[in-house]
Amino acid sequence: MRILIIDPGVHSKGGHHYNAVVRLQSELATLGHKVPCLGSAYANPEVVRDLACTPTFTRSVYGRSYATPQEFAESVEETSRNLAQALGRHGRTADLLILPCCDQVLAASIARQFGGGRFRAAPHVLLWLLYGPHYLLATDDPRAIALGKECREAFARLAASLGSAERLHIYSETQQMADFYRPLLGREIAVQPGPGLLMPVRGARRRPLDRPPTVLCIGFANRPKGYRLLPEAIGQVVRQHRTVRFLIHGIVKGSDAEGDQPAFDRLSALGDRVVVRQDVLSDRDYTALLDEADLLLLPYDPAVYRTRGSGVFSDARKIGLPVVATGACAFAVPAFEQGWGVPITEYDAAGVAAAVLAALERLDGLARCAAAVTEPDTLGPLLKAIVAQLRSQRSHGLAGVVRRLSALRL
Repeated sequence: MRILIIDPGVHSKGGHHYNAVVRLQSELATLGHKVPCLGSAYANPEVVRDLACTPTFTRSVYGRSYATPQEFAESVEETSRNLAQALGRHGRTADLLILPCCDQVLAASIARQFGGGRFRAAPHVLLWLLYGPHYLLATDDPRAIALGKECREAFARLAASLGSAERLHIYSETQQMADFYRPLLGREIAVQPGPGLLMPVRGARRRPLDRPPTVLCIGFANRPKGYRLLPEAIGQVVRQHRTVRFLIHGIVKGSDAEGDQPAFDRLSALGDRVVVRQDVLSDRDYTALLDEADLLLLPYDPAVYRTRGSGVFSDARKIGLPVVATGACAFAVPAFEQGWGVPITEYDAAGVAAAVLAALERLDGLARCAAAVTEPDTLGPLLKAIVAQLRSQRSHGLAGVVRRLSALRL
């Protein structure tokens, strides 16, 4: 069986795209499959080596301007050309394509590869819709709604190219995103956290009395993540709370926030209770920082994250780590409802500070609730079920071929 992971956003170590491929390859290896990937044409050498990655795509969703319909057509043309060349090198037969972060450009480009006898048979496609039609806008923003036509047509082409609805498996990370896409695409969208690192469950644990509570903010520091609010917000908290410690990790290089470096300089000047890191984290470092934290801070912009999911939040949920998150973000609703999250009700520095201070007052209770609601990771069972389905179909297909050959000999 041949499986291929495709993600134009894979280019450097760390972050959602890299971690998704690492996890998918690990899970599929336990099922007996060594799976390569197609990533960015600008992928770092270590990514190429570690992920068996073929540098492929000269564009990704993050390079879109959404300026005109022609821009969409040009993106599809370029991505299709990149994909055709890479598939030519890898061989044009595939049983399963996995798209950890699919947008309408990638969907339309995948659709172009099937038919015309170029493939032995259309593969199954497993994909996640992490964003709305515009990756920087909420799904109800008029500018995002205007992109509905290109999105609807792209996924209709993909479904038609596969020849069977059973071959297309579509997931979103939040119910709200699934509810948005269901009428747009005219098909059911299931909810499943995107592939992320396999995290160890912490269980119920008490923080030693001599260790100060630690608040963590971690990830790529693009503008919708709200890092610009942190210098003022954290300054307020450390002035009011005697012992709290902050670990702030954020990467601005290569993001839309490269001009926001002064915010990190201001954070570094807040004293020894605020530790700032801007390096690319290994899997082990990422896991270690989450394990060290008592509280995860996610001050995400509700204009962008109203319906979107968060990989870091999913990891916190897996291990039982309480959160402070923007109240309007759909991904954090379970934490608020189950008692292991505190909402940021006013989206400004004062609102962030107030939510963190409230969480620190309730930290023991939040931690107990977080430990009580950890859920088993479901990615492994999902992949196992799809692979088993494909094996069954291949077995039945082979049996049919044998029967037909036997009939010819008779």
